[in-house]
Order: sequence, then structure tokens, then C-alpha cells
Amino acid sequence: MGYTENGYMPDMMKSSQVVRPLKCACLLVCLLSIVISGCSAKLNKARNAFYNGQIDEASGALSSRDDVATRDQLLFYMEKGLILHHAGDYQGSIDLLLNATALMQEQEVISAGQQTASMVTSEWLTDYKGEYAERLLVHTYLMMNFLILGDHESALVEAKQALVVYDTYPEACSADYFTRALIAHCYESLNEINGAYIEYKKLAELMPDPVPVARKLCVLGNRLGFYDEVEYYQQFLPEPELNGNVDSGAGELIVFVSQGKSPVKIPHNIVLPPSIRFSFSTYENRSGYITPPAVGPVSGAGSSDIVTSDIGEVLKASLNERLVQVIAKETARVVVKEAIAHNIDDDNVETLVRIAFFLMEVPDTRCWETLPAYLTMIRVPLLPGENQIHVNGMDINAALPQIDANPGNGPFYHYSSIRNGTGPRHSKENSQSAD
Repeated sequence: MGYTENGYMPDMMKSSQVVRPLKCACLLVCLLSIVISGCSAKLNKARNAFYNGQIDEASGALSSRDDVATRDQLLFYMEKGLILHHAGDYQGSIDLLLNATALMQEQEVISAGQQTASMVTSEWLTDYKGEYAERLLVHTYLMMNFLILGDHESALVEAKQALVVYDTYPEACSADYFTRALIAHCYESLNEINGAYIEYKKLAELMPDPVPVARKLCVLGNRLGFYDEVEYYQQFLPEPELNGNVDSGAGELIVFVSQGKSPVKIPHNIVLPPSIRFSFSTYENRSGYITPPAVGPVSGAGSSDIVTSDIGEVLKASLNERLVQVIAKETARVVVKEAIAHNIDDDNVETLVRIAFFLMEVPDTRCWETLPAYLTMIRVPLLPGENQIHVNGMDINAALPQIDANPGNGPFYHYSSIRNGTGPRHSKENSQSAD
């Protein structure tokens, strides 16, 4: 066997050229296997503890952001932020969710290195950026936290950030009625009645039935002089409120209720010969339909208003909104892999590389798993003095702490957050009125 002018043996050159891509492909398969199996262990431990009612254990499983891989930092902030919300550590929840919003802003700058690597491997190797609906819900929980702590100004800041997400992804997020109602209330709580009226009216137009916001539209519409619109929305009011018993003036309890488990992503594959594999994920429900909870009206104070978001439907719409991007990325990945495989002269090595690429094509099923299946806002008018409120539903039978309502100069807002019947803490804002 002879040498070339450069002193190399042709067979050795050929062997080196075919072994290198094979080694790279095998290393990538091993790396991806480690990433998928190991990156979510502590996240899953926290999620399981959370849904078993072990809130402290769930929080402890995610004691530090170092507990998860860098690419899963956003999931760490979102999962633990929600866990702390239901643990009653509202400030701790705020700190983590603000970190989540900051990270999402940083992630707007795409990492070229990550995108290149994912073209021959999987989206698992890239930073998780959150579905559009998940980005919105970060602001939702921040609003709830700030309201419970009585920081209405910060809640309104988050409300305005949430509106940006709505405007950016209208189709993906339009069915999140709960968040829209929360935004409207953030304006209302600071007596910004123009902004509140605009958001309540948008909500009335989006919802199948405007009854849950008709009372607010009538009250605010009268104050703004929109008498024609008030006349329209009055048809949706209960009879007692048409007779003037709309508000006792003693205050209002606003209950945030979380029910069930949000859907999770599951993998799907489409296989075409000889070794082409398209992978993608869809959401699968973990909870069936759950009837919205109910609160018995405080006698003489007026009826309760209830707004519910089916979080599963919102998440599914959000993922569908990205479908075009997913298809484009998957197609590009197939083209790149086919080009690499075709450039290998050795048939046996090409086959092995194709097998490696096939195994690496794993859909990204990461998602925010501690979210509920349904989020409901219940607004309960109060009477002066002591008010004992019970929340009842399919998975809920909770007695809230007694509320002492003092009319003062106008209604006070009281807040409580419940998950599956547990939510002993509530907060009262002592200085806000509807006047």
C-alpha cells in the first residue's frame, strides 16, 4: 500500500473520515440520553410532592437553582414560584417569578450555539423559553401575589406586562379569561376606572356569556357616563341588583381558586423511510372537567361573580400557535441530518449514523407542570361586620378565615388563594376604596 504526496495512506484517510462522524453521533446520543434522564429528576420530585399535598417537601426539592440544569432555569423559577405561592410565601414567590420574567427577556436573544447544536440533536439541549401562555401566567401569579400583599401598584405593573403578552400572542392567550379579569381588577383597585372598564368590556366580548362581568360594567359605566352601554349590560344582572342592591359598600372578597392538574406534553413521532423521523409534542389532559366552585352569597350583599379559565385549553392553543415554527425547525433538522448522512461514503457507517440521528430525534416535552387545570376568580360582596365565607366544589370544601368588613370610606378588597380546598391565608388591603 503506497503513500500520497503528503505521506498519508488513502485507506487511513478514509477510515478517519468515516469514524469521526460516527464517534460524534454516538457521543451526541449518549449526551442526549443523560440530559433527558437526569435534568428533570429534582423538578419531578418537587412536582410529585406538590400534588401529594407536601408543599414543604416540594419547596425543599428545589432548594437552589443549581438543582437543575442551566437550560431548565426558567422551569425552576416557574415551578418553585408557584409552589411558594400556595405555601403562603408570597414574597418568595414574587422574587422567583420576577427572576423568571427577567430570564425570559434575556432569552429573546437567541443563542447561535444552542440553535446549531439542536439542528442535529434535539430541542432538549436548548434553554426552555416557555410557551406563550406560560409567559402570560407568570405575570398572572405575580399579580395575585402582589394583590394578596396589598401592593396594588406593583400588581398594576404586572397587569400592563400581561397586556403586552396578550397583544403579542392574541390567538394563543385570548381564552385566559381569569388573567384578563385580574388585569381589570388591578386597574379598578387603584381607581383607574377607564382602564378597568376597557378590560372588563374586552372580557365581556371574549367570554361566551358576559354575566360574570356585567355588574362591574354597570357600576363603572355609570361612573363614566356610558349610560347606553349600562342599559345593555343591565339585562345580564340578577333581578335584585336591577332594583339597586348592587353593592352593600362594605367591601369585596376576591378568591383565587386553583383546581386539578394542568395538561402535560407527550411525545409524538412520524417516521418516513429510510430513517427520517419527525418528532413533536402535544398536550394531554391529566384532569377531567371540573365544575367551577361556588360561594353562597352573603345574604343581602348581592350575588357572587365567577370567572374561570380552562388552563389546559389555553396551553393547547398556545402550543398550536407555535406549530408553524415547530414544523419549520423539524424540516430543517431533517435536511441537515440527511446532508450529513449522504456525505458519508461507507454504507455501514452511514447506516450507523442514520440510526444515531434517528435515536436523537426526541421531542421536547418540558412544560410548567404545577399549573392547575382551572383557575377561577370568585368575587363576593360583603356585609358590614363579620363575614364567614365557604367555598364549595367537586374537590373543594373550604371555610375561609373570618373577614371583618369595615365600610369606612368605601369598599375594601380582601384576597384569598385556594388550591384543592386548602388556602387558610388571606390578606386585606386597608386603604383602597371604590370611590
